[in-house]
Amino acid sequence: MSVNLIETDKAGLQKFYEEIIGKFETYAPVEQFGKYDYKRVTKLTECDPDSPIATTMSVKPLFFPKTSKIMKFLEDSSGTTLSETEEEGPELRVILGVKHCDARGLQVLDKVYNWDYIDTDYQEKRVNTVIISTRCDKAATHCFCTSLDYDVENSDAHDVRIVYGLDGKVYIQPITEKGGKFIKENSSQQSAAGSQQSIEEIKKQYKSFEASFRQKMNYNEVNAKLQKVFDSPEFETISSNCIGCNTCAFVCPTCHCFKITDEKIKDTGVRYKSYDSCNNGYFTLMAGGHNPRPVKYRRWRQRALHKFVYYKERFGENLCVGCGRCAISCPVNISIFDLVNQVAKV
Repeated sequence: MSVNLIETDKAGLQKFYEEIIGKFETYAPVEQFGKYDYKRVTKLTECDPDSPIATTMSVKPLFFPKTSKIMKFLEDSSGTTLSETEEEGPELRVILGVKHCDARGLQVLDKVYNWDYIDTDYQEKRVNTVIISTRCDKAATHCFCTSLDYDVENSDAHDVRIVYGLDGKVYIQPITEKGGKFIKENSSQQSAAGSQQSIEEIKKQYKSFEASFRQKMNYNEVNAKLQKVFDSPEFETISSNCIGCNTCAFVCPTCHCFKITDEKIKDTGVRYKSYDSCNNGYFTLMAGGHNPRPVKYRRWRQRALHKFVYYKERFGENLCVGCGRCAISCPVNISIFDLVNQVAKV
């Protein structure tokens, strides 16, 4: 790594952010009606990179938009003519205040977007984005990221890590080669190098964060047991209150189901790719009328096992990153943490 740890304070961090916003297309959590969403900002006063995870939406839409145009088409007597949309890929952009579970979510999504079909739009956005993540000081009520199958403390899912230390100290830590190069070229604080004591303080901060979790599970045990409970009646019991609103999928940083729709006015149309959910009753409905998942519990079983078993079998990583947003947002208080633990105990 060409740039080492930088030790500064809150004023120095503010200057670092302001330098970035002044130079690059920058996105950060912006508050509206008590919730935060990642939006384009031109001033630091417009955003809060330290927004609480419980009220901050996922960063996923900046890479996998809620709705996007795939192509345009023209149908006339001579046939159908296809054309590209005018949407352009981003130049270098920076995202501030990304939660480490969100950054991990992108790392998990990389697997499926580099699988049997390469999604070039997604890849272009990934390559041209610098992710600056603020490490959480304390776990929120529904968080359980440290219980899963990845090393939260040493995660390389983000490019630059911000850690708040003791006595007002702030540490800016390049994690990836991209992050090191970015700081070297764009930070005026490189002379403020951190010491071995700084490294120890960062480790202490993580231990304090790790100890703050209320929700913990033995992931390996849960994963092993879930592989053997496909026919468990608990799926039906737990999912009985589900109203099928799909909020859990839409706020999830790793759900990636989508649907394709055409909207046409006279001879001209646009094809859209939009979020969908395996919890939708019509998601597996076939053209002939057969639906292999006609009832809620089968759809919830698919959701839970895809998160904790199937994705792991195919890509070697758990699909759930433990952010807890689905439980926080669910209008009937269904928690995937409670669901998988309860089913695994049967």
